Amino acid sequence: MSVMLKPKCLKPGDRIALIAPSSPVTEEKLELSVNSVKFLGLKPVLYPSASMSHGYLSGPDDIRAADVNDAFLNPDIDGIFCVRGGYGMTRILNKIDYKAIAKHPKLLLGYSDITGLHVALNQKCRLITLHSPMPSRGWNTLDAVTLECLTKCLLSPEPMGTAPDVEGEPIEVLYPGIAEGQIIGGNLSLLAATLGTPYEIDTRNKILFIEEVEERHYKIDRGLTSLALAGKFDDCAGIILGTWADCGDPDLEPGHNLTLNEIFDEIIKPFGKPTINNFRAGHIYPQITIPMGVKTRLDANKGTVTFLEAATQ
Repeated sequence: MSVMLKPKCLKPGDRIALIAPSSPVTEEKLELSVNSVKFLGLKPVLYPSASMSHGYLSGPDDIRAADVNDAFLNPDIDGIFCVRGGYGMTRILNKIDYKAIAKHPKLLLGYSDITGLHVALNQKCRLITLHSPMPSRGWNTLDAVTLECLTKCLLSPEPMGTAPDVEGEPIEVLYPGIAEGQIIGGNLSLLAATLGTPYEIDTRNKILFIEEVEERHYKIDRGLTSLALAGKFDDCAGIILGTWADCGDPDLEPGHNLTLNEIFDEIIKPFGKPTINNFRAGHIYPQITIPMGVKTRLDANKGTVTFLEAATQ
């Protein structure tokens, strides 16, 4: 297992770059982001992309990429918080200075479209990142589970340990077994879209996490099938399926669809890897922060996920 770079954990007064490397945010969401950073005793620094709009992008590719690069290289910035996902990350992956970032590791967080950046930084920089709630959610209103997971990863150099249970949301065991490895992954659409590129996910001996939102079942089928054809389920040590928020086909008549469980049974289960479903991370709340790149233990017999090392130092 390769050694990962651990960014420094944050402390009160640290300066946080707020960037929008994908889609734009409203003024209201940007204000929530600023207040979220202040809520944790940190100081927000607005980067150009956070207040820009270029169609469905937060700004032109060069500006969004420059914000990522500058936030890492600026010695006055201690952490980098993405304010929104959406779309656009894949357009700037080849404009990011990975060699420079590896020399200036910092804590970065986000989810959804930010998956593209997580995978790139995990693999090209060996940098641990946080798949976590973004500040535009309004962190002062977070439930106890979400806030505890987030702050432990941001502000403490200790391992998060076993992910907490979420009341009323039991883990489903799809295939029993125990696996250990670095955890990697994120949003299914991004994982599938980067296959065949220099940013394709490497799942060899890894714990693969996958989630999706607002998608029809056949498109989830297609994305998972693409990962299967690319050998990602052959290579991985175990699989954590997250949440599938607002996924479905309300206009299809009974008998003209496959359920998500049928899709998982037909595409993933045959690989015989320890697999669970309904791990509460992704586009839902409560949301468990995942420190991407840390050594993780998946116990699919008990339905538990344990993060064995800290995300920071």
